[in-house]
Amino acid sequence: MLRAIGLGRRMTHSEIFRAGKIGAEPSTDYQRALTVLDNVVRECITVSKQYGGLQAVTQKHFYASVLFTAMLSRSVSLLMLAPYSPWASKMIEHWDYASAAVILRTMMELRAAFHYLCVDECTDEEWDCRWNLLNLHDCNSRIRLFEAREPNDPNQVAGLQAQAEEIRNRLRANPYFQTLRHQTRLLNGQAAYLFPIEEMMERAGQDKPTYRFLNILFSSHVHGLPMSYYRMGMQERGRGLPSPVEEGYTTICLSLASVLLTATRDEVHELFRGLPPVQKQASSKPA
Repeated sequence: MLRAIGLGRRMTHSEIFRAGKIGAEPSTDYQRALTVLDNVVRECITVSKQYGGLQAVTQKHFYASVLFTAMLSRSVSLLMLAPYSPWASKMIEHWDYASAAVILRTMMELRAAFHYLCVDECTDEEWDCRWNLLNLHDCNSRIRLFEAREPNDPNQVAGLQAQAEEIRNRLRANPYFQTLRHQTRLLNGQAAYLFPIEEMMERAGQDKPTYRFLNILFSSHVHGLPMSYYRMGMQERGRGLPSPVEEGYTTICLSLASVLLTATRDEVHELFRGLPPVQKQASSKPA
């Protein structure tokens, strides 16, 4: 990352500060992308507070609240990570688009899940099928998690296995599920959704070729694959220092986050506008 100073001692914060103060101011494109995301996130926080305390009249509304909050939280983390951000006071401006890519990969999947569960039009039977498939995947993931731990709690695993079988029975009884091919594959609990993520993203407004490109790019950093560290020296990236590649890819991440958040914000308005507030229960204590 930064050139070491001497042997046998650590660099001081002052030395790191001086060494990190390199490079010109970021480009106009980067600054514009940062400003846009800053504005979108602040507006979305306002929207979140505006609809806080409203009744979740359906499961769609409940999951919309959860997923929008998750996307917003990751967006704040992205802003705090971004160089020259008004959201964080830093010793140096650290350029790390690889970490930004990890955040964006999760934001794309959260965006897909939001549209799939809360916006995409389907019958009640199909939505119930989607919801139970989601529950089965969660239950199966927890079984695998606890089985991987040594020593594991057999009673806890057995309880989850019984819950998973109950969910499978609900799916088998679901009229929409009964029309599906690959029922056996879906019942194994490995699939969280009825459709591939790229198809879900297409329904949410992202074309498949662009999604595939971004997914490959971001996934290489999520998993630390060779593409994430090959050519680091040639492309002047991955060292925390400013470079055209670091700035360009960070700009893509900031811009995409704005697009994902804006679309989700608009759908939150459609879902929650006009809903009644949660009714507070009257106190049983005497006045």
